[in-house]
Amino acid sequence: MDIHHYTRASTLPLILQGGKLRFTRADCLDDLAELPFEAFHLTRQAYFINSWVKSPVETSGQWYRYADQHRGVRLSFNGSPFPRTKLRLELKRPYTSLNGKPETLGFRLNRAPAPFMKETMFGKGYVLMPWADEESFGGDVLYVEDPVAYVKQFINSIPEMTEVTGGSRLARTKAKHWEDQSEYRFTLMAVKGPDLIYTDDPDHYENELLNMMEQWQSLGNMAPPPEVTFIDLPVDALMLQRMTVTLGSRISIEDRNSVLQSIQCYAPNATVLESSIQAR
Repeated sequence: MDIHHYTRASTLPLILQGGKLRFTRADCLDDLAELPFEAFHLTRQAYFINSWVKSPVETSGQWYRYADQHRGVRLSFNGSPFPRTKLRLELKRPYTSLNGKPETLGFRLNRAPAPFMKETMFGKGYVLMPWADEESFGGDVLYVEDPVAYVKQFINSIPEMTEVTGGSRLARTKAKHWEDQSEYRFTLMAVKGPDLIYTDDPDHYENELLNMMEQWQSLGNMAPPPEVTFIDLPVDALMLQRMTVTLGSRISIEDRNSVLQSIQCYAPNATVLESSIQAR
């Protein structure tokens, strides 16, 4: 399955230099009605989106809307550019509840499928939450007449808790008037984490995270969403070497040179094509 991502020309050198693709918080996307729910413990600030299309045919709408009016680039990959891993970790410590009962605070992951490593999961200001299965990370967007009514089938809310059975499908449901995008998207879910860099001192980060979890537990609160508006997720370095970059028909000479130099430096085996759409 080939997927395609339209973006500005200036973005590609940043992607190649950092080896990462950006996920934008759902409430910062161009659709103001993105993720149409605010039910008790659910909030769109917990979801982060990275958008693609599966159609191999270039569309003027995608070039115009997301690739700087044909002045940008299109990135194409044969499948997900993100690595697949199985996370195995345990983070816990003793905890005394408000009623004085000894309990254990923390969590354990036993070969949980994820498109990120442990060092990425524990981010600065956020903690990424693995989905229940590999298929939940990426998928086609479903376009429906009434997104609010449609997602209710996946949500069971009472004052004490919210149970979600649809998982990432909540983040892949949009109104019919966006159907021309034919979007394929990757979705991350995150909660607030310590404002620390994990690799600087893993023990300190984990201890601060447990402190935060203990505070939420003592107040009877769910984990709040992170304050960050985007998350940059590492991609598979080998996939960058195998990607295809299509240059927009109106790309400037300066941007063309910058893009080609970055490709030569960081992804010399990538394929470069010219757009088949000649826009004025």
